[in-house]
Parts: sequence; C-alpha cells; structure tokens
Amino acid sequence: MTSHSHLQAFIDRLAPARVPGLALAVGDSRGVMWEGAAGYVDLEQNMPAHPGCTFGVGSITKVFVAVVTLQLVEEGRIGLDHTLAQYLPVPMLKGIANAATVTLRQLLSHYSGIASWEDDARWIRDGRGEHMTPGKRWSHSEPLDYIRGVGAVFEAGEGFHYSNTNYTLLGLLIEAVTSQPLEHVLKQRIISPLKMTSTGLEDAEGLTASGISRRYHWASECFLKAAGVAPSCRYAGPGLLDVSSSQLSVEWAAGGIVSSASDIVTFMAALKSGRLLGPMMQRQLFAWLPAQPGRQMGLGIFRASTPYGPVIGHGGNVLGFSATTWWFEETDCVLALLTNVGSMHSGPDAWSASRIFESTTLGMEAQEVCRLGRA
Repeated sequence: MTSHSHLQAFIDRLAPARVPGLALAVGDSRGVMWEGAAGYVDLEQNMPAHPGCTFGVGSITKVFVAVVTLQLVEEGRIGLDHTLAQYLPVPMLKGIANAATVTLRQLLSHYSGIASWEDDARWIRDGRGEHMTPGKRWSHSEPLDYIRGVGAVFEAGEGFHYSNTNYTLLGLLIEAVTSQPLEHVLKQRIISPLKMTSTGLEDAEGLTASGISRRYHWASECFLKAAGVAPSCRYAGPGLLDVSSSQLSVEWAAGGIVSSASDIVTFMAALKSGRLLGPMMQRQLFAWLPAQPGRQMGLGIFRASTPYGPVIGHGGNVLGFSATTWWFEETDCVLALLTNVGSMHSGPDAWSASRIFESTTLGMEAQEVCRLGRA
C-alpha cells in the first residue's frame, strides 16, 4: 500500500465514525502534496465529502488577521507597541477593560488581559444556542457589547489569556487603517496572491451558496446546559445537531473564514517559507511567550510539542465546524484537517479536528507522505 492510499485508509476510519465528514491536505513549504476526504458533507442526503469541500476554519482565521497586521507594521502604517486607542475611536472602546491602553503586540499574543466575548453566557446562547437568529449577519463590533463593563482578566502584559475579543479589535483596526472592509484586505494581500479559490470570510464572500458543507455540532449535556438548542436546529443523530441555519458573521475576524484543506496548506506553506512577511516580521511572528501547558504563543500562532516533533500552527472550533493546521519544524511537513462538526461548549471528550490530531497518529502519517513525496 502506498503512503497516499495508507493515509486515505487512515481518514476513512475517522469519518463518519468519529466526525461526520472531513477533508485533509498535506504538503511542504512548496505547497500541497496530497489531499483527501472521508465521510459525508450531508448526512441526510448521504452526500460524500470530497477534497475540495469548503468548511469553516474557526480560529485559524486569527493567523490571517495576524499576517495582515504584521504587513501593515512592515509598511510603517501601525506600530506593534502602539496602543489600540491611537487608531480606533474612543466610543468603540468604551467600557472594554484594558482596551484603551493595550498594545497591538499584546492583542496579537493574547497577552491583553481583555475578557473574551466567547466566554460570556449570554453570547453563547445568542451566538450559538437557543436564542440564535437564523441567517443573522452580526455587525463587526456587536460581540464587543457583551463584554463592555466586564472587568479585565488581569492587567495587560501580565499573562496569557486566549480571547476572541483581541481579534475582533484587530479586525476593526485593519479596517480603520486601510479604509477598506476586512474581506477586501484579506483578498488583496493573501487570498488572491496565493490563488486560494475557496477562501474568504463567510458573511462577505457568499461562499455558503456553493460547496460549503452542512454543519453539525455535538449536543452533549455540557452544550445543552451552556447554549441550549435554537428552534432552527434539529437532531441529525443521537447527540448530534444539524446547525446549518447558523452563519459565521458572529465570529468575523476571530473565526469567520471558510476554506478548503488545500487552501489552508497553501497559506501555511507560504507563511512558513517567508513569502508573506519580511525577515523582521517573520522573527516577530515567532517571538514565543508562555501560553497553555505544552504550548507557546507567538504573534497569532502557536508552537506546541507533539510525539512527532514540535509544530507551529493553530486550531479552530466554532458552531458547526472544527479545524486544525500545523507544520512540523523538523521535517518540512504541513497539514490541514477540516471537519464539519464543532465541539465548543461540548466538553473535552467530544471529537473535533484538534482531538483527532492530538489523539491519533495523523502527524506521523502526514510526515510519511511528505518524506516519500520528496524522495
């Protein structure tokens, strides 16, 4: 059995057994080497997944936003150690603890101490649960209202606290500095130059109309307690909700991009090889700080230890989707795994793209494809 057929057999064991559907792409710093899919993008219609399927990538969006921010720093239009208040109007920041004094570097590295709207009990029910409005397009700053008046987690710079709010604010910053919508900036600076044909912010690109998978979410006791079930959602199987009435505008700069696995490998390969940032900003990107156990945080990107060597990348998890993308430092191998099921608020035992990466031998299988592909 070739390494390619072996990898296909590997993912065939994961979907639909662990997740309804998935797409996987593997490559190196030159680009995509292999792509495959398994399971279904529509369980009711028995529609099989294919490698070009479009999925939400969740917080992998943050890597895109970080790259654009660093490009603007390179151009001298903003400063990493400038405060956010130098660029955004006071009313926009009103009531958000630390927002007036936080630096862009602290936002990028999640060292801002600013509370995350994603953790707010009201937002969880409004954005992902029983009060969700089907098809609602959230305004870009709307999630910030959930944390106005909420105290800071700690003073800016004192430690790591992962916060979606940081990237909502960076998205607003990019729009203010460029005088363009974020989706246009992403397209001009990353998506079009890299010929990523399946990638864009969902609320702006209209990518829901063709090619995007249906979305599912684990309806565990944890999820039902935290979020509840919107009337527009229905069960697709035991403990599994079809949440396809949802829309990713609520995530925007913190998690609103939809893409294909091969596009994400293309993006990560370009970032890895220095095609998106100059040498100085590339070094800043990898200025590692302590983060979660076993992980370090750069400027919008993580470094983690695995049994198969250190990796650099990011995961993503939203209502209806989960994703993970990493490159292996020691073997020049890049992978992207996208799935059509989310596990946010569903507990640590719920399957997701990140759990697959962390608890299976996917990393070893992917590196074998890269090794043989270059041989």
